Amino acid sequence: MSLPSQESHSLGALVVAARKAGLSQSKLTEAMPRLDTLPFASDYQYMATLHGTRTNDKRTNSSSFTPDSSKRTIYVKGSVEAVLSRCQQMLNASGKPVPLDRVSVELEVETMTKQGLRVLAFAKKLVDSNSKSLGHKDTALELIFLGLQGMIDPPRQEVFPAIQACHSAGIQVKMITGDHKTTAVAIAEKLGLQKDGEVLVFEGRELEQMNDGELVQAAEIGVVFARVAPAQKLCLVEALQSKGEIVAMTGDRVNDAPALKQADIGIAMGGAGTDVAKEAADMLLVDDNFASIEAAVEEGRTVYQNLRKALSVALRRNRLYPTCQWWRVDDNSAQCLDGMGIAYLIFANPVAEHGQLCRHDCPTGI
Repeated sequence: MSLPSQESHSLGALVVAARKAGLSQSKLTEAMPRLDTLPFASDYQYMATLHGTRTNDKRTNSSSFTPDSSKRTIYVKGSVEAVLSRCQQMLNASGKPVPLDRVSVELEVETMTKQGLRVLAFAKKLVDSNSKSLGHKDTALELIFLGLQGMIDPPRQEVFPAIQACHSAGIQVKMITGDHKTTAVAIAEKLGLQKDGEVLVFEGRELEQMNDGELVQAAEIGVVFARVAPAQKLCLVEALQSKGEIVAMTGDRVNDAPALKQADIGIAMGGAGTDVAKEAADMLLVDDNFASIEAAVEEGRTVYQNLRKALSVALRRNRLYPTCQWWRVDDNSAQCLDGMGIAYLIFANPVAEHGQLCRHDCPTGI
């Protein structure tokens, strides 16, 4: 069973942080209108936007685009690894470009992720004034690193006892995330996901290098899977199923759909989930709360145990006091069955599933 993702709140957190810093979204949109967008892609781990700049014309009291080539800017937001690999420079304290000090940036990232913060990196690139569209080739090199943003979405308090209850019930809880390895481990430790006293973590790049046997073993013993690509989520589900595990998978994004479809029980987020994820899932989690999954499992197991007990009593009673009942199994035949036979028909005969199994009173003397 995997924990629901919290990534959908990151944009809201950034907007709130900008407002606290005194920035106005409406004024920025007016001053730097967006010309094109390169959407986030899991394979690239970043998104980018192209912006122009308006200047005020005092003679006409209006604004217009400037022809200055330095006034078209690409801004990039994404994972630390993806952004830094495309940067050659960074801004110093005075706002001037200097050679990128990758070591100092990575040390700061390590400090932030150990606190359980999800860290995003930001960069920019100046382009010609005639640039009107964006492609991945435009962001491949020569970016200027701007800084880092850390954010946290604390787990709900009810999640902690829910995870403990799952462990007591023999349910393994695994975290599959696109976040940084250190961030994922810090959150897992806080949630109590340790297995034999430790949190064993695998990164997506490690999974790529594994053969089928190694992947199955990693899926079985691993607790956290960080920087995982959508295709790898599906592979992890299939690996667990190959070991005979019953897998429940949660997800809310379009790229979660294959894993949700493959899982024995696909669970989509009812609130934050996309329509594609909901269509692929077997059920919806209306309140997007992991504790609700644990409560449903507990109630379902109680109902299942009660049914087993009731059936066991009924079958023992029929063995002690043999009885016979006539049951019509199709339009042309009927059979006289004892309790064991009735139970077999109800639970194993497909005719019973269509409501065609009918009971008739036994003839006198049978």
